[in-house]
Amino acid sequence: MGIEDGVPKTPLWAEPITKVSAVIIENVAREYATTKPAALIAGYAPGRTAYGEQYHRVAATLSAMTGNVGIPGGSACGRERALVYSFGPGLPEGKNPIQGIPSVKERDSHTPGLPVAGGVTIGADSLDTALRNQYNPHRCDIWDTILKGKEGGYFTDIKFLWIAPSNMLNQFLNINKGVQALNKLEFILVHEQFMTATAKFADILLPINTIWERNDIFRPWHQGAYYLYGNKIINSLYESKSDFEICCELAPRLGISDYSDKTEEEWVRELFNTTPDLSKNIPDYNTFKQEGVYKLKLTEPYIAFRRQVENPENNPFPTPSGKIEIYSQRLADLNNPKLPPIPKYIETWENVNDPLAKKYPLQLITIHSKVRTHSCFDTIPWLKELEPQTVWLNSTDAKTRDIKEGDEVRVFNDRGVTILPAKVTERMMPGVVAIAQGAWYRPDETGVDRGGSSNILTKDDYSPGGGWPTNTCLVQVQKV
Repeated sequence: MGIEDGVPKTPLWAEPITKVSAVIIENVAREYATTKPAALIAGYAPGRTAYGEQYHRVAATLSAMTGNVGIPGGSACGRERALVYSFGPGLPEGKNPIQGIPSVKERDSHTPGLPVAGGVTIGADSLDTALRNQYNPHRCDIWDTILKGKEGGYFTDIKFLWIAPSNMLNQFLNINKGVQALNKLEFILVHEQFMTATAKFADILLPINTIWERNDIFRPWHQGAYYLYGNKIINSLYESKSDFEICCELAPRLGISDYSDKTEEEWVRELFNTTPDLSKNIPDYNTFKQEGVYKLKLTEPYIAFRRQVENPENNPFPTPSGKIEIYSQRLADLNNPKLPPIPKYIETWENVNDPLAKKYPLQLITIHSKVRTHSCFDTIPWLKELEPQTVWLNSTDAKTRDIKEGDEVRVFNDRGVTILPAKVTERMMPGVVAIAQGAWYRPDETGVDRGGSSNILTKDDYSPGGGWPTNTCLVQVQKV
């Protein structure tokens, strides 16, 4: 209503920010508010921006305000399923999981010199991401932690990095800063199957086997209604070993005599027996291993928060109040304008109104490729033929830069440069370009990336709520 700042947040206010007509915004709002049920499919990408947590908060809030929580066909999708799985079906009836947690004062404060109390880092449960990451750095802070160390206010001076399993240089933000950080370290140990951008920095590179050379249990990322048993089908080729086997061999060399008292197979069975949703839902381990897949037999679709809505007295929400909290007192107590107690629009850094936009006028988004899973499969020629790594840009932006389909272009900002072909398409709005994340960083002798890696351009700063802002980045594009 504009009570705080005198600016009512109307559709007309939103129009220049969103580039969506106020009339369309109004019509969609009325249709969503008056349709029962209505499913708000929030998606992930807008949350991968600076202050993107506000987007997810408001999606959940709108679902609550319109009565679309806990009913068939309603709810705010996206991350909710993973959250509900943790807090939903497995909770004992009538128990509030938040009861007994430390007070807000205890939780959101830090005593210098006492980072750990009772085995738990002070502030670990805080809604203040900066506090949580004070002793366990956020991924966006890894490079600065290495480069600046104690002099920069970080908890220690890192000299040795053990990387397993991650192509972190390629997948973390701001690759050129990552190169500086890795070059500063005294020693780097990497577990890998391929000579990735990260593996090239290893002092010792240990060969890891594949999922076909070891046993494991798999589950869908969003905890779907099935489980998979990955049966080993061949022995490890050449000198490769599993991460577990490598750790077992290194442990005694490091003076650790009791690292493991079980074999790989025994640990997999232990995982099965001690993970409630596995042992509770799958009747027999041996049958599961033999058949390789187990599907849950659901009598009806699972409706998130249905119990909480239908019987709130005995099924509180996983919040301090046991209710849906549009206004968060825990956030209010932080007194941080970047973490407001109710969801609000907060303008991002590196946006069209940033003075930097005069130099770098295009907004970069880092989409997902159809032929890769993050940085996996980037070395397969057939997949590159199916979908070459390109930068997508609107025909208007291409015309003003004399760029045609397939032309080699430089995409750059103050953080780095990558060279790749242009894809001219009306599927991008003017002023926005897209590069699929995950392409391998391949620098030439001048340090210019020739692999089309988006993270040569991204900023290594996290959103106040902890988000990974890969879609908040200003660039310029020029024809080579």
